[in-house]
Amino acid sequence: MSGPQIAISEPVLSEILVHAAQCWPRECCGLLIAAPAKQQGAAPPRYIARAVAAQNVARNPETTFEIDPALLLQTHRYVRDSGEEIIGCYHSHPDGTILPSRTDLARAEDPGFYWLIVGSNVDHCDDWAIYQRQPVAHDLARQRFFARSDCAIQS
Repeated sequence: MSGPQIAISEPVLSEILVHAAQCWPRECCGLLIAAPAKQQGAAPPRYIARAVAAQNVARNPETTFEIDPALLLQTHRYVRDSGEEIIGCYHSHPDGTILPSRTDLARAEDPGFYWLIVGSNVDHCDDWAIYQRQPVAHDLARQRFFARSDCAIQS
């Protein structure tokens, strides 16, 4: 595939990076929302039009994240009615790494779901990457893994 597989709004990416900085040394988390399909066209890249910041309700927010279930349900209802789609989640790694952890992979249930990971630390939160859970279709015979996605930043 040539060109970016996904695109994100520059203001949305900035919001995510600020959220990661505000939450450090805990992991931040939230949802990635795609514009309605009729506004995107059928071909890639998918476009992340907005993010929904969530409270991290994990027992150990310094080492893992859990999106507030009430917000998750509320967001599912909203996007269903608006024509948008939840296409991924984001979270930070307070140790500065941007590679998915074993815990990330173990929790990546939805095929094709995007995971944006911010490497945060005391000094900055500007390192990030986005991955897509593979395989992109339900296939119990194949082992799941993350593939890094090319991402365009749009103003």
